Amino acid sequence: MGTYVLGTVVKAVGTTLSAAASLNRTQQYDQISEGMQDSPTLQVWPAGNTGTSWNSQTDRLTFRGPIGADPAAQHSVKEYTIHADVYCRQRAHINEDMAQVVTTVNEIEDILDDLAYPLFGLGSMYSFRWSWNYVTFDYGGVMYVGARFVITVRMGVTH
Repeated sequence: MGTYVLGTVVKAVGTTLSAAASLNRTQQYDQISEGMQDSPTLQVWPAGNTGTSWNSQTDRLTFRGPIGADPAAQHSVKEYTIHADVYCRQRAHINEDMAQVVTTVNEIEDILDDLAYPLFGLGSMYSFRWSWNYVTFDYGGVMYVGARFVITVRMGVTH
């Protein structure tokens, strides 16, 4: 079980989703620009962490390793929420706009449906769930149609 920082997790998700054929550009959280140069564009950024154990009153679930393991090592579970915003095209003609949204969303769904272990290429990620919603984004005063994927990943972390 490895230890990953948040940036590594977000970039792993973005790199995986960037394989969608319709995407012209992927911007990781540290590359997001003020303007939209090419669409469809994917922007991936961290939205939160639920580190609370459902089985206790602590802020995270921790436990010791197996017998014989380093007694100082602790393991915990972190649940990160990552947003993957897909700006499909500038709002113009609703039928063409929606066609691009459906095409791009289908491609990303296929990627998520086909993931195998290690999930997103990270050995300590042991599960994830996702959903998406249609969105009209206001980006610098310009309207774009697209989708927001909300991806929640569960990580086992050694510290």
